Amino acid sequence: MSADSQIKDDYTKVASVEDIPRGRGIAVNANGIEIAIFNVKGEFHALSNRCPHQNAPLYKAGEEKINAEHTWTKSRGGVNEEELSVSCPWHLWELDIESGEHEVSGKCIGTFDAEAVDGDVYVGI
Repeated sequence: MSADSQIKDDYTKVASVEDIPRGRGIAVNANGIEIAIFNVKGEFHALSNRCPHQNAPLYKAGEEKINAEHTWTKSRGGVNEEELSVSCPWHLWELDIESGEHEVSGKCIGTFDAEAVDGDVYVGI
């Protein structure tokens, strides 16, 4: 959506572009729906904030672990910008960030259209 176009009626402003660093996500509540919004190379992707495996909060993907010196990874999952995926922070299930699908199990979570216009991020609900 270009900056000159109007936001559709079914879009809700959820954040400022500055609120979501590249390669990270935040959680928002849009019209009663808990959504994770990720910044992937400056493009925004929105999906249900809960992993289909055991309901982990996906927006925490990429956060540094408190006990990282005793584990094999320093972060809790993360965003893979090349593969357009997000790894669950609990059990590292990889979900396609555009479709919400976990390829191995076939389980899916909801996805939503997301647009950045004039420095704000909007989600289609």
